[in-house]
Amino acid sequence: MSKSSPQEAKCCCADVGDAQGRRSFCLSALGLGMGAAALATPIYAGARMALYPWSQVGLAGKEYQLSTLDALSETPRQFVITDNVTDAWSTEPNQTIGVVYLRKVVNEDGSVAAVAFQSVCPHAGCRVKFGSTKNPATGENEELFFCPCHGDVFYLDGERVLPEESKSARSMDSLETRVDESGRVFVKFQNFQLGTAEKKPV
Repeated sequence: MSKSSPQEAKCCCADVGDAQGRRSFCLSALGLGMGAAALATPIYAGARMALYPWSQVGLAGKEYQLSTLDALSETPRQFVITDNVTDAWSTEPNQTIGVVYLRKVVNEDGSVAAVAFQSVCPHAGCRVKFGSTKNPATGENEELFFCPCHGDVFYLDGERVLPEESKSARSMDSLETRVDESGRVFVKFQNFQLGTAEKKPV
């Protein structure tokens, strides 16, 4: 039986080492690729969130026709505002962008107007409800606006009940309204910064 020369044995061991090296390299490359893919998702999501306000077609301050003056009463009604929301990647039709309260009021001179409020509580962004609730100033149940999250209560004109005890730093956020010659009621929708005493559009 022939014996392998030292040179031949060295070459055989070198082949084994090369194979192990290739496997190690491939595993390392695969690991790096998987890691990069895992990082890509949050990076993309973060970039999308960062770019979205800049790329979205602006809806703040846009006017929406929600009702007619004849269809309203002094009891507040909720109206959902929908629109097509566009960013740099896609357009989503008929998306809910906000909810407002709308009611009819009679002014001192006898004229009739429409009043609108953001349904978002200025304190922490909870959705304000309307209905029978305890008035902390009188102890009686009344038809009022109230925040179910932190207990703030607001009169029908949006003013806080007992402002000195309210967690919200300001009253409900009113929205600009317009009634045209045919009696259609338009509301200019806007979001506002939360947690501040000053009403700041965002």
